[in-house]
Formats: sequence, structure tokens, C-alpha cells
Amino acid sequence: MSTLFGDDDGTTDRPIASRSALLDILRRGEKPKDTWGVGIEYERLPVSRVSGEAVPYLPAGGRTPSIAALLETLASRGWQAQRERGHITALERGGTHITLEPGAQVEMSGRVHTDLAGASSEILSFVQEIDAIAAGMGIAFLGLGFQPFTAIDRIGWVPKKRYEIMAPYLATRGHLAHGMMKGTAGCQINLDYASEREAMEMLRTATGISSIVTALCANSPLTRGQANGFATVRSHIWAHTDPDRCGLLAFALEEGASYDDYVDYALDVPMLFVVRAGEWIDMTGVTFRHFLAQGHRGAVATIGDWQMHLTTLFPEVRIKSWLEVRGSDSGAPETIVAQAALWMGVLYDTAARRSAWDLVAGVTFAQRRTFHRDVTRRGLDARLGDRSARELGRSLLGIAAAHLAPRDAARLAPLRAVIDEGATPAQELLARWRGAWDRDPARLVAALAPVPA
Repeated sequence: MSTLFGDDDGTTDRPIASRSALLDILRRGEKPKDTWGVGIEYERLPVSRVSGEAVPYLPAGGRTPSIAALLETLASRGWQAQRERGHITALERGGTHITLEPGAQVEMSGRVHTDLAGASSEILSFVQEIDAIAAGMGIAFLGLGFQPFTAIDRIGWVPKKRYEIMAPYLATRGHLAHGMMKGTAGCQINLDYASEREAMEMLRTATGISSIVTALCANSPLTRGQANGFATVRSHIWAHTDPDRCGLLAFALEEGASYDDYVDYALDVPMLFVVRAGEWIDMTGVTFRHFLAQGHRGAVATIGDWQMHLTTLFPEVRIKSWLEVRGSDSGAPETIVAQAALWMGVLYDTAARRSAWDLVAGVTFAQRRTFHRDVTRRGLDARLGDRSARELGRSLLGIAAAHLAPRDAARLAPLRAVIDEGATPAQELLARWRGAWDRDPARLVAALAPVPA
């Protein structure tokens, strides 16, 4: 993940002197409303254009295409490379970052934009460039929530030390953790806030409605070439990864929740690692609260450790020095921009936030969890109380549109089509897989990722 919305202030190596320093990381996100922006993080799945199988980071032999070779090509064209053990693991150019998830899913972490036009232009430009290079190598990128044809145990690992620490630990916390790491792809929308009250109100509303957006964007119905019984198997997998750091945050839904509550939550989540002198140190099982109070193996907690720890918490909505909503499957670029428009329309206006919250108020946390679980299987047919996710989604889109400029409201069209046509991306994909594509991986790939002209 990239470090969007604020730069390192040069104090990351400073030991943490007080609880106030932990709160300051969240306070740093506070910005005047006229400076608010939006950032998009967009993951896609690399597959072979011939077989649909996952493309590995390193070549498996012969002339097998690889993501490493793709990144080297980008580096030769002006992207600045970051390497680990001699291998490219990230690229940057003009503020746009390319990073890798553990199974070689490629993520674009975009710049901060003051409007959706800029965010849309960045995504489309990135997709054009990387897809043209990839096509020449026999690689396609799919905007789906899960690898549709390749078994997880056949997908290799990107050679990063952090993943060598994460993989064995998370496997002890959830039986689908490696599926999350190597097989899933999603998108994240990053947003600003002006104050603690506003940040927590945004967190509350976003957490409350996140499952509705998950249903709207459900897009992972295939596993190993077969219907898996889910609208979004990606969301199902995340729900079985690590209960300490994933899912819906109960405290965030309480009126009057504060930065202190978020800090308390983060302090009690076991850590994964810290970095000292360029070396990744395994900290699995040690809570940050313990580390802060007593240190560990001679290390004491620093501001940089806390910042890194916040990036290893994976709830559906989280706060770092900005608010990040992260509960949706990957999709086509225009659908990703539509999500950004939806979240901006709902969260960047006080009246819109309250209207959106009213849609999901008055239910218990147990009911919310049941709804989220049902969304993974039933998509828009899942029900919260007496209303379906489809009905709630229609209302949510209406709220967003009413609080966006007309040109931005028009960007909601892909999500409106889901409601109007009555089918999620997952349902459409399954229908075409069983019909026009005749269960042929190459046809699916060609349809979802046509060769650039």
C-alpha cells in the first residue's frame, strides 16, 4: 500500500513518548475542507491470455511470462524501481505507485486528486500503459475479486520479507488467509476529514453502509473455473482471515466514538513486524500495547512502528492519516471511479452522511454481521431488516447523486446500471461464463481484458 495523503515528517524513528503521539497520527489527517482530495488504490489479477492461469512473479521455466519481467520493462521506460533482494517490488513515477500483493496482484496506488476527473484520468492512463506492455507478453489484467482459474497452492509468493512473516502467522489465524494474500483483488478509496468528530462520523457511516457497496460491486463468483456459490468470494475469504484485524469494527458504530477508541483497538491487535536498519523483524503475536509498555527483544516502539502497524489492520473501513474504505471487489476502471464518486457523495457532506446512516440505523451489530455474511453469497438479494441490499443501494446512490456536482453524479452510471438491470457484476459474469464464453478461460480473458488497439 502506498503512503498517500501526507508525507513522512522526519520523526518516524523517534521513540513514542506518550499516548498523545499515537493520536497525533490520526490528527495529522485533519485538513480544511477546501483542500480535501481523493485517492484510489486499484488491484488487478495478472493472468495468461491463453489459459487464464495466474501469471507468476518469477518465470516458472522456459518463456513463461512473469510480472518481474513486466516491471523491468516499466523500469526501462522511466518508472523508478524499488528492489528487494535484487527483485523489483515497487515502482513510482510522478506520484503514481505500483506495488505488489503477495500473489503478484498488481496495485496502482494513485496520487491525491482534488476532483474525480483527475483520478479517472490517472487510472485510465495507467491501465492503457501497463495493459499495452502486458499484452505483448501474453499477460492480461482482470478486474475481478478473486483468481478465477488457479488454485491458491499453485500461486507463488512475491519474494518480500514482509510476506514471509505474514504468511505463516496469518495461516494460524484463519484457514483462508493464504487465499486472501495470493488470490484476492479489491479497490480502496481514500478520503480526507477536517476534525475528529467528522472523521469518526465518516468512519461510523462508512462502516454501516460498507456491506451495501460490497453487494453492489460483488465480482468474484468463480474458483478454479467453477461457480463457487458466492457473489463475492473475496469478502467471504476476508471474513475468514484474522478476526483480530479484519471485519466490521463494533466500536466504530457507536455514537460518540473517538480517536481514543480507535487507538485502543489498534493497541490490542497483535503486530506483524518492525523494520530496523533495513531488516524486517518478526513481531507476530506481540500486541502494540505490550511493545509500547515493555519493548521487545531490545527494540522500543517508534512513531514509524506505529504508522506501519496501522497499515497491517484490515477492517472494512480504517483510519490512518486519512479514511480508507476497502470492502469491494476489483472491477473495471469506470466502476472503480464510480465507487469513488459514491463515497465522496455520501461522506463529504454532513447531510448526506446522516441520510446514509439513517438507512442502516436501528439494527444490532449481530444483524450487521449477518447481513455482511449474507452479502457474500446473495449479493443484492441479502436483507438488512426489511430491506434488501438492492433497495438500500438504490437509496444510497440517490443520496450520493444529490450531493455531487452533475458531472460527478454522472460517474455513478456503472453502479446505477447494476441496480437498474438487477444483476451484480458476479451474476453477469456467471451468465456469460455459462453462455457466450462456453466456459473457455481464453474467451473470458479476451472479453474482460481486450487487447489494446
